[in-house]
Amino acid sequence: MIYLLRHGQTEFNLEGRLQGQMDSPLTDFGRDQARACGALIAAEVTAPSIWTSPLIRAAETARLVAAGLPGAALKVEPRLAEASFGIWEGLTRTEIDAGWPGIRKKHPPRQWKLNAPEGEGLDGLTARLASVLKDAAGHPGDVVLVSHGISGRLIRGLHGGLSLDDTVHLPAPQGVVYRLRPGGAIDELAPPQG
Repeated sequence: MIYLLRHGQTEFNLEGRLQGQMDSPLTDFGRDQARACGALIAAEVTAPSIWTSPLIRAAETARLVAAGLPGAALKVEPRLAEASFGIWEGLTRTEIDAGWPGIRKKHPPRQWKLNAPEGEGLDGLTARLASVLKDAAGHPGDVVLVSHGISGRLIRGLHGGLSLDDTVHLPAPQGVVYRLRPGGAIDELAPPQG
């Protein structure tokens, strides 16, 4: 079985800044989200292989998840990194709108980030995520993928056979684990609200 989660909340998330391949530390709340995800996974499996993006926010999340899973094997997987947003990384939407007036409206809704100047672009991002998803599906055991907002949406879209428009409109919450079942089915595992 494949499990997928986004890193916990970061300082940039709080500030509304695009992270892309820049790093921003987890907040205390983000660390709590990672531990809660670890508890959700621990209720499902034992000793999974945990593959994490090399970006610090994801790697720290993966370590916190692994701490609650005795016997888990942790592996850095560069293909799980977030999309590069080029020269927009570290900027807010307001700053992007000021520097590139009208740029967000030139693209389909929620796809403007994938067209960032000097960014990675959709084709390269999709190819690397499809390859890691294929490898995870072929792995002889349970795999936990720790990724990011855009990357996680695309992984779920690829797994579920969704159109790009449907994929980019998927939610990308933190503190939620997705179970990717054979045949394209996806279940959401969320901690109890209280």
